[in-house]
Amino acid sequence: MREMIRGAYPSMQVMNPDKTNVWPTDWRVFLTKLAWGLAVLLLASGLVTWIAANWANWGHVVKFALAQGAVLISAGLALVFRRRAGGWGHDLGVPAALTGLAAVATGGLLALIGQTYQTGADPWQLFALWTVLIIPWVFTVRSVFLSVLWLVLINTALYLWIDVTRLGWFDRTYTSQTLMALGANAILLLAAETIWRARQDPWRILPRVAAIAVGFFIGTQLMEGEFLLSMVLFLVLYGIYHFRRPDLLIMSLASLGAYLSLSILIIEHAGDSFLLIVVVIVGLGLGLLRFLQQQVVKWRRTHGGGSLTTQETSPAGATRHADEGPQEAAKTEATAASVASTAANSSNKAQAEAAEAQGSDEHHPWYLRLIKLFLFLLLPLIILLYLTVSLDLSLEVLGVLGAIMALVSPVLSAKAKTVPSRDMVGGWVACAVLLLSAPVVDMRYPWPHEVSAMLAVVISTLLYRQAKGQFVLRMLLVIWALAAIEFLVIERLFDRWTMMPYWVLEMPAAFMFFAALLLGHFYLRDGKKSSFWQPLFWSLLLVAQVHIVSAGTLFFSMPFWDETRPYLTPTGSLLAMAPVAILAFYWRGWREQPLVYGLALLGLAALCAVWTPYPPVALALSWILAAYAWRYLSLMAVAVAMGLFCLWRLYYILNISLLDKAELLLATGVGCLVFAYLGQLGRKKAVTESTVKAAPKGIVASVLLGTVLILGVANTVIAQKERILAQGQTVLLELAPVDPRSLMQGDYMSLNFALSQDLSYLAWRLPGEVVSQIESQRWVMAGVQLDENKVAHLKGIYAKFNGQEHLMGEEGPIAEQAGVLKLRMRRHRNSWAPGTDAWFFAEGSAERYEAARYGEFAVVEDGQSLLRDMLDKDRQEIK
Repeated sequence: MREMIRGAYPSMQVMNPDKTNVWPTDWRVFLTKLAWGLAVLLLASGLVTWIAANWANWGHVVKFALAQGAVLISAGLALVFRRRAGGWGHDLGVPAALTGLAAVATGGLLALIGQTYQTGADPWQLFALWTVLIIPWVFTVRSVFLSVLWLVLINTALYLWIDVTRLGWFDRTYTSQTLMALGANAILLLAAETIWRARQDPWRILPRVAAIAVGFFIGTQLMEGEFLLSMVLFLVLYGIYHFRRPDLLIMSLASLGAYLSLSILIIEHAGDSFLLIVVVIVGLGLGLLRFLQQQVVKWRRTHGGGSLTTQETSPAGATRHADEGPQEAAKTEATAASVASTAANSSNKAQAEAAEAQGSDEHHPWYLRLIKLFLFLLLPLIILLYLTVSLDLSLEVLGVLGAIMALVSPVLSAKAKTVPSRDMVGGWVACAVLLLSAPVVDMRYPWPHEVSAMLAVVISTLLYRQAKGQFVLRMLLVIWALAAIEFLVIERLFDRWTMMPYWVLEMPAAFMFFAALLLGHFYLRDGKKSSFWQPLFWSLLLVAQVHIVSAGTLFFSMPFWDETRPYLTPTGSLLAMAPVAILAFYWRGWREQPLVYGLALLGLAALCAVWTPYPPVALALSWILAAYAWRYLSLMAVAVAMGLFCLWRLYYILNISLLDKAELLLATGVGCLVFAYLGQLGRKKAVTESTVKAAPKGIVASVLLGTVLILGVANTVIAQKERILAQGQTVLLELAPVDPRSLMQGDYMSLNFALSQDLSYLAWRLPGEVVSQIESQRWVMAGVQLDENKVAHLKGIYAKFNGQEHLMGEEGPIAEQAGVLKLRMRRHRNSWAPGTDAWFFAEGSAERYEAARYGEFAVVEDGQSLLRDMLDKDRQEIK
């Protein structure tokens, strides 16, 4: 128990560059797992999108049946497949994946209930109830996905609750709520580090996500002006993960948070001493960077874990595992692992010392590189602000100063031999780049933009060659050059030739993608010159993905800004072929399994063909396949993140209807499910049985219990809402709508009722005793009276006064008149709302509801209400 509380688990944090132990040894196994993962992801996304579409042609009974069927079928299939593909004990096993799909479907079912009965847009109660209902699955299945989903749901509920609720413990607006959320996440973090752990979590994803949530709510204290408190809390978090359970990722983020808190505290109390502020903040930033680098070196020396970063490529021998059969690959992998382990244990300290002596950051972990990139952007910006504000230097002078700094940079780079000196030079170069870019913004250079772009490419190329051992600086230089080409050349071409076809805009992304692919094939997969080419590779990869995702929206001055994106383009078709070509090229052992090879190519080609109109998916899929072929774990992580981002952004693309998106997602998800099942069928029985683990005790019962609980609660809520609609008295409220999009429930109008404004006005003019009482409540009971058109008018608020409940008005207690109806109003931000604050409608119906002037509610005797319909100015239902 003591080791469980204090253990550092160095093997889970520090792994050798050759991570062959985490890779499937056969393309067939990998593609089967990939198909299962894609099936769950696409089906879950399709379900949410289908619910958000709010298709009016389907009755709510059919929708409820389909949503509940999704939960029931997913959980049922998880039980059916509990003895296949890893069983419950494997986090990537089919049962765990299907249970995760059932958990997502549960949220879809709750969102559908809220959408159907108009209970409000993204209410915190939806996410809180979702969190509670999947508890039996979370704590028995204990997969990483379910656990992280549960953490995200809890924090989403907390965030939405903070947004609409007030507590009066402190003077500041949200301090009370954020402290409560911080305490809740601290408890969850403690549980994640002790009694609540995922079954397979070698990268400590669950506790790290919990720690990030803790850091987020500490950061909210910083935003609330509690600078000293946030700094102390960040230092406490650092101390825990330095002394009790060492974790460099959490230590680094906590250190960065403490630095930002201290910097803002200095700005707050330094007054007009701008120079002092700049010197102290820049000095602290460089000190923070050096401190974290020393922690990395110390970790290597103490734990002997080899490389901390997952951004290193594996040796050529590891790459060849993908070309061998399962048995040969397993033998080769076992031999390689044994040799690598022996060699690593004897040379880890020497490697760490050598890397330190060389002054290189190429072996730093990815999070330290991100912090370094952040500082390289923040600190030069602070210096630029000082030069422009305090010294009143013109943009032309800043450009000249930047040119001088750039000319001196090669000399400084040649002299710098240690990590601190090279970091200083890196900051110098970043500042030079920023100063050189400043005059371009206001077109102060006396030459065309094309010349500026060419100069940026030349300067960045020269400085790139000089920046030895500076991964972050080299990546920054490449991005600077690519941005110069992007904004100074490509955009101007479209300004001049407005008739250029759309696909030309996508060509730069395709060019960068294939350039990165060639770089990875020739220089990264076998480790040759990786330190020189890696920054260029990653820059091309990321910029290409951002470019293709943002095409048509990033360049706001393009002539086709308001045009619908073409369904098929030459560039999109070319990129759609890339995943198929990658699989065909790298699967060199296909002769042993020709039928499987053919089916895999066919399935992948079909998937890419369907997604041709949305090229970002093909790019992400290409990098997933390349990452497996090269055994490049960081590339795999980034590719998966890019795929998730692409699907998230797809939800908000407006030139494709939600229903079309849902059909596309669900169809491809079912296709992936079929191919995953086919891939599972043909595996040898011995291999399949070797991966199956016995189901943990009670897990079948918990899955059944969770399913019954979810369906029971959902149908109880549905019955309750139907009773209100059937028995409620008709009440009309005046409104003033607007039109955003909900997180999970689709398009809606945000409703601002006249009654809510009247109630807020009255609440501040009641006697002090009543005002204090109302301020402490989350809901109040309003007294309303209906006119001849059934439009409600506020008469007062029911509250206790002198020990008895009265209907209170501005002048005090008023006599309750006949026909006064109770209406329950809940606190919503700084106002009050009845049963809902939104009206959901089918996508594309926004114009129809622009004429809405009244909301028709069904109100029952205890004051509960549901929104039935929207009415026009003549109080007629809008259809």
